[in-house]
Amino acid sequence: MKKLTFTLLLILIGALLLVACGTPAQAPSSQDIEQAASELATQAAPVVDQAATVVAETAASAAEAAQEAAAQAEAAAAAAATAAAEAAAPALRTDNLEGETITIYHFGDLSGPYAAITSPLINGMQDAVNSVNANGGIRGATIEVKFIDTGGSVDESVSAYERFTGEDANTMLMFTYGSPEVEALASRFAEDKIVNLSAGLSAVGFYGPDSGYTFGLGPIYPDQFGLFLDWLTANWADVKPAGAGDEIKLAHISWPGAFGQGALTPETRAYAAALGVEIVTEETYDLSPTADTTTALLTAQAAGANVLWTNTLAFGPAALMNGIGALGLQDQFVVAGANWGMDVATFAFVQDPALAAGFIAPFPSLWWNDADHPGIQKIVEIFTANSRTPGEQNAGYLIINAGVDLAVSVIEMAIDEVGFDALNGEAIYNVLTTKGPFEPLDGVLRLDYSDGSRSPHVAQIRQIQGGPAQFNVLQDWTETPDLRPTFGN
Repeated sequence: MKKLTFTLLLILIGALLLVACGTPAQAPSSQDIEQAASELATQAAPVVDQAATVVAETAASAAEAAQEAAAQAEAAAAAAATAAAEAAAPALRTDNLEGETITIYHFGDLSGPYAAITSPLINGMQDAVNSVNANGGIRGATIEVKFIDTGGSVDESVSAYERFTGEDANTMLMFTYGSPEVEALASRFAEDKIVNLSAGLSAVGFYGPDSGYTFGLGPIYPDQFGLFLDWLTANWADVKPAGAGDEIKLAHISWPGAFGQGALTPETRAYAAALGVEIVTEETYDLSPTADTTTALLTAQAAGANVLWTNTLAFGPAALMNGIGALGLQDQFVVAGANWGMDVATFAFVQDPALAAGFIAPFPSLWWNDADHPGIQKIVEIFTANSRTPGEQNAGYLIINAGVDLAVSVIEMAIDEVGFDALNGEAIYNVLTTKGPFEPLDGVLRLDYSDGSRSPHVAQIRQIQGGPAQFNVLQDWTETPDLRPTFGN
């Protein structure tokens, strides 16, 4: 471009010299000179523009090439650093764990009011773990079980938790069995990053603001209550007692405390009202095998109730059944309750097995009469091999076997993720919350803890249509309403 400019200057100078040296007749006028300069500039402009464009494009290409070269160099350096780190790091230990031990902790009531349902849970845990160990453990590692009897005391449950965590700095997994201890320890499990798999299906324990590491082996009691109400309203014309009208009037008759009152929440009250179900009375009775339910039943009758719901187990439903029989009210009520009420333990306390017939419950698992199912067959095999008594062939034994199968699966997945040496409660938590849904023992339970859920949201509806061998399906696996608590949020 400088060369072009110089050429134009020479032309102009030449024109001036002609003016200075030529004769007047031959000298161009100033107007001729300006016109020539203008024409030269016009002709030169495209050349100048083209030259400028070439320079700009060349500069841009050079900058782009420099950036690409820098990026390639940076990527090569990162790859080299990663390769060096991988070469320096030891391989994760995920197999051949012979000689190692993985401890599962649990505590529960073996000497207090819940012993009838807890005892088979404890024995079922040990039998299931023994079966796993007999078949190679977890990648060769042996599972060890440690248990403490709390006698149904929340204070003893807290002490058991502190003893276990004090003995083992890497406590990873515990099983719990009751709502009171779940609620008392939910924040501790979350703070210490210890996974708690629980049969105490407390909404507060799972979804309280300080919870997070507690996961249910069944739907929370509000969801169970809501599922029953869904089924009841859809089938009222077929199941209502003789003489009952179109209106559903429900009496809540249960134990006091976290478990007994676990189904009654602001969410379930609103849900019942939206379905047109009126809760006409709320009664309590003693947590005792000798509890008298006469007053509560007569109050329900006087309030016009045609449905009873109870959040009790073992001798709890039996006390209601015995009371109904003594008062001759068998044809007055549809009787229902949480899943633990439908159990062989109830028959140990009911005065006449016929009084249990017709009891309805949401049911989060398969049952012993699903004899063709491979998961039930596996549980029966374990049960038989350990010579357990017929009274232990209950819900607790069945569900804890599925719970141990779940624990083994998620521990193995966690080992694959982080390696055995880094295995801890947080790694197990990450698997539970990201790798579901889970169907332990081929679907004896159906669990899903994704998207912030810490309890399953599916169950069946079953009815006692005979003895414990006849807990029959009225409605197959169905999604429950989502009635988890909001705590004012």
